Amino acid sequence: MVVCNVGNVDRIVRALAAVVLIALALVFVPTMMPKVALLGIAVLLLLSAWFGICLIYRILGVDSLRGRRSS
Repeated sequence: MVVCNVGNVDRIVRALAAVVLIALALVFVPTMMPKVALLGIAVLLLLSAWFGICLIYRILGVDSLRGRRSS
């Protein structure tokens, strides 16, 4: 069973950061490789914001949804 570990504020920040990265990649980055890298990071941020699951948080034991750090 998958449990969400990303809180609402964290989800909003991730979604806004993804939108900014997409805009930067499409407007200011002229070459393909950095553009693809930025868009890939943006997609990961959007997915973690949409589903409320962050694998890095899971590895570190962080839970911004409930405001705790599990050991």
